[in-house]
Amino acid sequence: MREGAFGDLLGRCFELPSAPALVMLPAPFAVTRITCTPDRLGMKREIPREDAFLVVLHLVGVRHHETWLRGRPAVVRGYAPGALSIVDLRDEVASYLGNPLDALHFYLPHALVRAVALAQGMSGVSGLACAPGMVDPVMCSLGAAVLALLERPQPGGTPVHRHLALAICAHLVHRFGNNALTTGAAAATRLARHVNRPLQLH
Repeated sequence: MREGAFGDLLGRCFELPSAPALVMLPAPFAVTRITCTPDRLGMKREIPREDAFLVVLHLVGVRHHETWLRGRPAVVRGYAPGALSIVDLRDEVASYLGNPLDALHFYLPHALVRAVALAQGMSGVSGLACAPGMVDPVMCSLGAAVLALLERPQPGGTPVHRHLALAICAHLVHRFGNNALTTGAAAATRLARHVNRPLQLH
C-alpha cells in the first residue's frame, strides 16, 4: 500500500534516489527535505493524487519555479528564502525547476487538517491555502527546528517530535485554514488531547 507523498516516494517524483524525512505523527504528518542540484533541473514527475496537502517552505531563494496543476502551469514565479506555497494533491501537482531547489515539504492529509481544526474549535475549516511566496516567520522558526532534527536523527515518535508536530499543525491550520476563527492556549490544549516578494516572474 502506498504510504503517501513524503520521504522516498516524494523524492522519486523529483528524480531523487532518496529524500530525508521525519514522520512525526501517526496520522501521518511528515516532513521531507527535497534538494535538487543544478544537474536535476527541468520538469518533474506528477505527484500521485491523494487527499492531502503539501506545504512547501523554501530554504534558499529561487528565481524560476513553476507549479503545474492538472497538466498546466498554474504558478510561475520566484521564491525568497523562507517563502511558502501550499498545494492540494488532488490537483495533479507537478513542478518545473528552473533553479536548484532546497525546501521542506510538510505533508498533511485532509483528515488531519479537519481533526486539527476541530480540536481548535474551527469546525468550518476543511483546507489550507496561502498566497504563493508569502513569508511566515513562525513557519521559518518551526522549519529550523525540523532541520535540526533531520540533521541529528532520533527514533521517531519521541516527545520532541510530537510536540513539534502539534505546534506546526496548529499553526498551519490557524494561519492558513480556509475559515480560521479561533486560537489561543485553550485551543492548543484541545489539540494536544485530540491528536495521539521576491523575484516574481511576469
